Amino acid sequence: MKHRVIAILSLLVFSVLRAGNSADYSPIKRIHPEPVYVADGAFLITSGNDEKKLNDIVDLSKDFFPIQIGAFRVKSNAEKMYDEVSGVIGDDVAIIEEGGFFKVRVTKLNLDKVRAYLDPPEEEAGRQEALAKQQLVAGDTVNTAAAEADTLQEEGRVAVPPLVEMPEPAVEPVVVEPPNFFLLNSDSPWLKRINYFGKSYTLVNALIITIFISFTTMLILLTVILLNRRRMEKEQDLRQYLAETYQGMIIDYLFTGSSPDKFRSIASDNYRRLALIDQMIDVSVNLKGDAAEKLSSLYLYLGLDRDSIRRAHDYRWHKKIKGFRELAFMNIKDANDAMYKALNSRNEILRMEAQIALVRLTNEDPFGFLFHLVRPFSLWEQITLHELIIQHDLPVPEFKKFLRAANPTVVMFALRMIREFKQLEAEDDVRETLEHPSQKVRKLAVEVSGDLEFRSTLEVLKRMYKSQDNATCLEIIKAMAKMPDPSLLGFLKLVLDKEDDVQLQIEATKAIENNGEEGVKTLVKLMKSEYKNYNIIVRHVLDRRIF
Repeated sequence: MKHRVIAILSLLVFSVLRAGNSADYSPIKRIHPEPVYVADGAFLITSGNDEKKLNDIVDLSKDFFPIQIGAFRVKSNAEKMYDEVSGVIGDDVAIIEEGGFFKVRVTKLNLDKVRAYLDPPEEEAGRQEALAKQQLVAGDTVNTAAAEADTLQEEGRVAVPPLVEMPEPAVEPVVVEPPNFFLLNSDSPWLKRINYFGKSYTLVNALIITIFISFTTMLILLTVILLNRRRMEKEQDLRQYLAETYQGMIIDYLFTGSSPDKFRSIASDNYRRLALIDQMIDVSVNLKGDAAEKLSSLYLYLGLDRDSIRRAHDYRWHKKIKGFRELAFMNIKDANDAMYKALNSRNEILRMEAQIALVRLTNEDPFGFLFHLVRPFSLWEQITLHELIIQHDLPVPEFKKFLRAANPTVVMFALRMIREFKQLEAEDDVRETLEHPSQKVRKLAVEVSGDLEFRSTLEVLKRMYKSQDNATCLEIIKAMAKMPDPSLLGFLKLVLDKEDDVQLQIEATKAIENNGEEGVKTLVKLMKSEYKNYNIIVRHVLDRRIF
């Protein structure tokens, strides 16, 4: 009965206070009364140190007055209080979002649940005590003072004065302060000037860290580049010094008869050994006869050939090229097998260097490697080999034997070399090549036949004209023009009459004119023809102003 009286008196007090603030007594407010705000309600429920005031709250909850024990701007603070209170009274506590606040309210308070929580059996008490110690050590204690700082009183509502005073907590909560790194915490004056609408400073910190890392990386790279540049300059100066020194020593050895033993100390150091090899190769370019043999003997005496052979068998293509060049200039044939393997490499530069080395190292048949080529023999490789023959005055082989090679590009190279070195004895072989399966080979064979005036090919050219493409037919007519023959006038007039291609008609007319007086008479007769195109083409060819 005593509790009832206290509850009724409390309700009267709350009603008077509400009446002082507002005279609105709408049915909605009578059916759903305003919650009673108890500032220390959570502490009373979970600690129970004042049973009398706890009973007052119980009576209020029985009279359909919800007890509001906190209102927070931050939801996590409301959830902490909710977890603490719901652990005592169960589902009779709720979080309500209203007016921009997260409010924790108790709808019904059961005193028996509170007492069961406050006075558990021995085993349960021991377990809860251990759990409390564990939470205390982990720093998971709810900071009541922080929660109260976040709790706000709604505008237009009257809060009931706290029923009890907050006692001092038995144990101070452990607060772990974050490390205060330079410009990385939210207390930094650099960041305080910026308003990020309540958001965290994670993005700003990430940008600062990124800028710092980028700046540091730039400094490191700049330092490495400067040091590497300095090292390269020193190496260049040393290389220049060694080149001048070793070149003088090599010349002295070749022309003054000095002892080769002075090179021994040089050959024992890898870097200086490479520099010595490079200088010996440079000197050997302009040497012939006895001087070249003497330099090659020094190369073998110092064991430098082993380095070149090892490089020739290296898996790296640039090392292979260096080894091929060294062996070719020193006339060392111990790595020819590696050169033959490189002939069909996918690397065009490696193929070319292997070809050049084999030409220099093969005495009996310098171009015999052409029969081993499977990949296309490029025009650049062909020009390089031709220049090699001219510059080093190599013996010119009979290229007609390569007209039977399986590689069409090798056959085309042989045709070009036959024309270049005017190997007229290859006429029969060239005539057979006119029937080669490759259209490009046939076209080039026609050109060579005309340039070298192989007259035995005229009948073949005449016979094969109808079965060829337009480009080859044009070359056939040009070849006939280079080898004038009156017996071909009828064929050429037929070409002029039947062909629709103007270029073919012009070349046929030129071929007729090249037959001398008889050809000119034939053209004059054609000019008098009623067929106007003949007139135009013949006038064009006979006009001496056109060359």
